[in-house]
Amino acid sequence: MKKNIFLLILLILGKILVVHSQGDWTPKADYGGTARSLSVGFSIGGKGYLGTGDDDGATTNSGKAFWEYDPVTNIWTQKANFGGSKRESAVGFSVGNFGYVGTGVGGLMGELLNDFWQYDPVSNTWTQKADLPGAPRKWASGFSIGDKGYLGFGDAGFNGLRKDFYEYDPATNTWTEKAQLGGKGRSSAGEFSMGGKGYVVGGAATPTGEPSRDLWEYDPSINQWIEKTTFPGIGRTAPIGFAIGEKGYYGTGQYYMNDVDAVNLNDYWEYDPISDSWIEKANLEGAPRDRSVGFAIGTKGYIGTGLSYDSACSCTENLKDFWEYTPDCIIPTGLITTNIKATSAKVNWAVEPGAQTYSVRYRTTGTVPWTKTTAITNFKKLAGLTPDTQYDWSVKSVCDAAANISSDWSATQNFTTKPLRLEEGSNESIALEVFPNPVSASATISFRTLEKSNATIDLFDLAARKIKTLFDENVEGGEYSLSFNRNELSDGIYFLRLRMTNENIMMKIVLE
Repeated sequence: MKKNIFLLILLILGKILVVHSQGDWTPKADYGGTARSLSVGFSIGGKGYLGTGDDDGATTNSGKAFWEYDPVTNIWTQKANFGGSKRESAVGFSVGNFGYVGTGVGGLMGELLNDFWQYDPVSNTWTQKADLPGAPRKWASGFSIGDKGYLGFGDAGFNGLRKDFYEYDPATNTWTEKAQLGGKGRSSAGEFSMGGKGYVVGGAATPTGEPSRDLWEYDPSINQWIEKTTFPGIGRTAPIGFAIGEKGYYGTGQYYMNDVDAVNLNDYWEYDPISDSWIEKANLEGAPRDRSVGFAIGTKGYIGTGLSYDSACSCTENLKDFWEYTPDCIIPTGLITTNIKATSAKVNWAVEPGAQTYSVRYRTTGTVPWTKTTAITNFKKLAGLTPDTQYDWSVKSVCDAAANISSDWSATQNFTTKPLRLEEGSNESIALEVFPNPVSASATISFRTLEKSNATIDLFDLAARKIKTLFDENVEGGEYSLSFNRNELSDGIYFLRLRMTNENIMMKIVLE
């Protein structure tokens, strides 16, 4: 039966309890190439990349064209064509400073593919890598965790919907088969990764395209899939997912109403892995769509291109619009007070990826005026305090100081300073420094601890993805230093985390 595609205004089902909390969508410069769908995208450093796909015959190389997006200038720049055969319905993701594209359907005869390619943005070149060892496929899912890539599932034609799953190691150019996805095989699912784990949501779970709503979490440390809270919205195929910090975002796509009419969607949802819960966010302000591209750059999400219904011609239309998503400015969590002394204390909280800085306020308990100060990382030393006195403090995220965008204040915490006495040694049990900062080519990382402990220094990007471990040793109390060379790391903001047995420090560094 021919399926008629039209746009419907969607009503949220009465059985679904929805908590509304809005982020913001902002239109950006249209994609630099022709309007298209079934493309791939990824981000490297502070840039986004989008290419391949189907432009409905508008050009002869739509399946190979690739463009770079710079969010600072809001400009698209055409890059080297994809190195493999033209294709659509492929998978794209980034690991470190390289992008990867593979699988899909295309070639000379429209065959299913399993080749795999690496993109180097510095040299603007493509290099073929080891083929995916499983069956050729389209509509697969892919993401990266740390220094590894992951690819699996998809539609393998006569071989059916797949559940197999593979890990790619760029250092050795090898694939290793991992645990199969729990639940049914599927294609055209949504995916994102954060916090050292990967997530796959929904997709087509039957050959006829029946959508699913199940959510699965992959933990590479134990090579296991764990089912999480089911997505509460409408089941869909060809959605888009991306992660910003420690939250996943999922939306758009399509479903068939009455098994006949294909309906495009523009709703968007946020998944919190800590509470294992979903919250509906602001709808994408562009046209409802499926088969689009999404990725995150720093603290922003991006979605563009895709396929949508055009009421002017009662037909489907490829899109080239491009949208930026700014998440809510979140109140910091994980508040704790450490290093409490007679005249000073250190207040700490969890890193909020959307925050440019933090505002901290404190006062003597029972008084009205607050003293306010600014913190550029997730802690602040409060000095000049009165001995043996109780203090209140709270903190808020400042996500855009120029636009006056900040979160609400956190719940008030309190602590009591110690009685006045002679204190020995440093005011801090641990400390972390980088010089110079910003970093041009290299820097010295110094840290101090007063106690015997295991010390680990990890480097994270702005999206809270671990790039590498710089130091991991058992140390005695004392001062230590190590050299840091940026090598191939792109310009941008990164975080260093010093993790000791009983305390952590997170510090922002800038590479320029």
